[in-house]
Amino acid sequence: MRWRNGLLTASSALLLTACGGGHEATPPPPPVPRIPAGVAARLAAEADAVAALTPGTCEARDAAARFRDDVIASIGRIPQRWQEPLTSAANTLAARLATCAVAKPVEQPRKKPKHRGHREKHEQ
Repeated sequence: MRWRNGLLTASSALLLTACGGGHEATPPPPPVPRIPAGVAARLAAEADAVAALTPGTCEARDAAARFRDDVIASIGRIPQRWQEPLTSAANTLAARLATCAVAKPVEQPRKKPKHRGHREKHEQ
């Protein structure tokens, strides 16, 4: 397998040498802007916390709203290239988890009415 990689590399180098005579090299593309490590780590931890919660619970709804709010609060530290996709994802997540089902109280089984005697029925 290594000889194939070596052969491909050598062929590519020869091809580039043969085709490249006299042309100026194009500059490399600018580096992709990065979100500061502290902001990225905090938002990633919050997103993971939301993902670990059960959808449909009030806890998940509240965590998704907090995450969206934190993304909006951090927007000045996020490169413009990532602002719209990140904000859009946070808004979508908060919208998907916007409702929560409040747990219904468990109904106690109803007691059976006592058997009324013949007299009690007529007295009412």
